[in-house]
Amino acid sequence: MVEANQKNSEAREAQEAAGSDIRDTDIVFDCPHCGKSLVIDYRGAGLQIDCSSCGASVLVPIPDGMELTDLDLDSGEILKQLFATRRNYQKAELVIQDLKTRLNQLKEALAAMQAVVSEGLGQS
Repeated sequence: MVEANQKNSEAREAQEAAGSDIRDTDIVFDCPHCGKSLVIDYRGAGLQIDCSSCGASVLVPIPDGMELTDLDLDSGEILKQLFATRRNYQKAELVIQDLKTRLNQLKEALAAMQAVVSEGLGQS
């Protein structure tokens, strides 16, 4: 609990320096990839978000003593989250497609290099 209070205090100082306020209901946590201190409204508990610093996908922790059923989301909020999830899914699919294309390009380049090496060894 002391560590959580210290995190909240540090995050509050960072937010104040940036001109934003951290509310008591906000969740303050560090990105497991880059260590940046992140702040999100309590309704973000359990959601997958992108780190504002490194862009990595991060799971928002659920605070001790809180259950997801404690969230008082109305249907509009749930709909917003659904749309955000769909957008993130579509982005992930595009990234996967780009990676598959790049992998095929690298395989072709490797095959071409292997052919050149084989030809060079055959001439020796």
